[in-house]
Amino acid sequence: MSSQPAPVQMRDLIVERLTGETGNPDHVLDTARACAARCVPDIASYFEEELGTSVEVELGDIEICRMTDVRLPEGSFGAMMVATAEISPDALFMTLDAEAITIAVGALFGADAEQALAPITRMPSEIEIEITAKIFDTVAQIFNGSGERSFGIRFPLEEPIVGEEIGARAMRDGPAARIVFELVFGANRGRLTVALPQRVLIQLRGDATANTSAPAGAWRAKFNEEVMRSRLPLTAAIPIGEMTLREIAGFEAGQVIAFPEQAQSQARLTARDQVLFVCELGKLGHNYTVRILQPFDAHEDFVEGLISA
Repeated sequence: MSSQPAPVQMRDLIVERLTGETGNPDHVLDTARACAARCVPDIASYFEEELGTSVEVELGDIEICRMTDVRLPEGSFGAMMVATAEISPDALFMTLDAEAITIAVGALFGADAEQALAPITRMPSEIEIEITAKIFDTVAQIFNGSGERSFGIRFPLEEPIVGEEIGARAMRDGPAARIVFELVFGANRGRLTVALPQRVLIQLRGDATANTSAPAGAWRAKFNEEVMRSRLPLTAAIPIGEMTLREIAGFEAGQVIAFPEQAQSQARLTARDQVLFVCELGKLGHNYTVRILQPFDAHEDFVEGLISA
């Protein structure tokens, strides 16, 4: 005859039934490691190529936890983000501690890696929140994946949770897997933490461990020739500056819009919505031409956008 469960056991059972049953610990950890191994190169590339910083990304601890264990403590000066998806309102939970925000902003604006950076001890500024939001958005897209195994995360994400909202934000508890990425900038270290509910991780990435044996280099070598023969449409566009919505609404057929000064030397060559080069528009005989001036610098463009905002 089986004994009745104790009140504490009954409470845990109810919580697990409401939030998702705990998976086999070894399988959960193997799945989380495979998912992290797939994502860490892309996260590192984002910091190096898109933000143009010298921040290194190292894979830290991977462990089983509860969702509420991952949230930042009340009074923290970091930032949190909860990404919703089609299958779960909390498919992906991310945090950046104050040290990580300081590193990202400092490296982006040319801080000396040899100097110790003091982490922020206040609510993040607008620029810091914007950079944090960009990091969260990129990490969410990397984890989201595509195809049948995609998490189906809903974009755009909400604004990062900072300041007093950290303590006020209600979170659903449940079994999760926590992945820590260490952001390294010289002697400075910060943490980007990602947590996934076990029910979501196992449902969509449960077979991930079966696909980690083939090196990425072998895949690229196999399809490199075919990819290089692919044809892409190119588009050259000249920026004409900013106008108010009232001015745009007043456009009429036949109206002439003047280009700003130096506009011809600021044309951008684009393929599949990816800017490749800054070009100069010209003419050779009866043909219009585009002369490549320099590769497009996403880091410089990003910084100028922040400053001019």
